[in-house]
Amino acid sequence: MPEKTVFVVSRNTLQNELFVSFLKTATGFNISASAKLNEISLNGEKITANPLILFDCLGLEKDELWTKLSLNSDSLPPHSLIALFNVEHDPTFEKNAINHGIRGIFYVKEPLEIFSKGIDSIFQGEMWYSRKIVSQCLLESRSSYRAQINSATPLTSREKEILVEIASGASNQEIADNLFVSLHTIKTHIYNIYKKIHVSNRLQATLWAAKNI
Repeated sequence: MPEKTVFVVSRNTLQNELFVSFLKTATGFNISASAKLNEISLNGEKITANPLILFDCLGLEKDELWTKLSLNSDSLPPHSLIALFNVEHDPTFEKNAINHGIRGIFYVKEPLEIFSKGIDSIFQGEMWYSRKIVSQCLLESRSSYRAQINSATPLTSREKEILVEIASGASNQEIADNLFVSLHTIKTHIYNIYKKIHVSNRLQATLWAAKNI
C-alpha cells in the first residue's frame, strides 16, 4: 500500500468518483472515497501512515461541521490529518478552522490542480491556508495576549520573528532571504524554537504561535 493515503468524504457520489480519479492520477497516492466519516476504510487493509481526510463542507452549516468532526473523532484512523474542501471564503470560519487543528482549506470552485499541490504540502507538515489568514490570526493573538506572552514566552526576539515567518507559511530559504542570514542559521534557530516550545513540526509551531504570540 502506498505510504500516503487520502480519504475523500462527501455525500456527492458523482463528485467523489471523479475527484478520486483525478487525485489518483495527479498525486499517485492511495485515494479512497466515503459518504460518511464513520465509514472510512481501505477495504480491510491496515492503515499504516497518517492519512489525510478531505471533508466536503458543501451544504453544511458551520456549527454542524464542527459537531460532525467532534462526534466522529474517535472513529477516525489514528493520527488523521483533516482538510476541508468546498469552503466559502469567510475569514472568521478560516480562523476557527485553524483553532480546531484543521490542516488546510480548499475553496468552492478551486482549480483541481491546487488540490494536488495542497495535499502534498499538508503531507510535508505544512498548513494550507493563505498567508493573510495566518497573519491575521497571529496579529489578533498578539494583541490579546501581548503582556502575558512578553513575560512567559521563552523565545528571544529573533526566534519570535522567525516563528512568525514560519506561521505565515514561509520556507526556510525564504526566511533566510528575508532576514539576510544563512540557511544554516535559520535551521539552527528553528531547532532551538521547537525545543523551547516543545513542538516537532511546522504545524505544531504555527498552532503554538497562533495562541502565544
